[in-house]
Amino acid sequence: MAERSPGSLLKAGALAVVVSVVANHLLHAGALLMLDIPHGFPPLHGPWPVVFFSAFGAIAGVGVFAGIASVSSRAVPVFRMVAGVVLMLSMIPDLWLLTESGAANFPGGTAAGVGTLMVMHVISAAAVVWAVERSS
Repeated sequence: MAERSPGSLLKAGALAVVVSVVANHLLHAGALLMLDIPHGFPPLHGPWPVVFFSAFGAIAGVGVFAGIASVSSRAVPVFRMVAGVVLMLSMIPDLWLLTESGAANFPGGTAAGVGTLMVMHVISAAAVVWAVERSS
């Protein structure tokens, strides 16, 4: 097992949060300007949901990496696989928003809005994987 110092994990976490939040905020702003995303679509209504969920996802991802690093000598390759699986699973609720039942619970869920959310998930995952690889 390769020990990671708390400082390197904290640095990776901070970097992942900043990159994820900034990149997703820029994507959010651009998508609202260029795509037909209804104003009332809750996940993209204002900057705060984007900031909160981007930061939360990045912190959770680094936490998962820390757990993997505490038990595996191959933490980065294992984490890449786990992150890929979690990324694919994170798309399920987004795709649900395009169903009749999803639309009833989250009005305004257009393909453009859902596609934007899915790209945001990819950005957050990439930010976390990049940050933990950089810290290793």
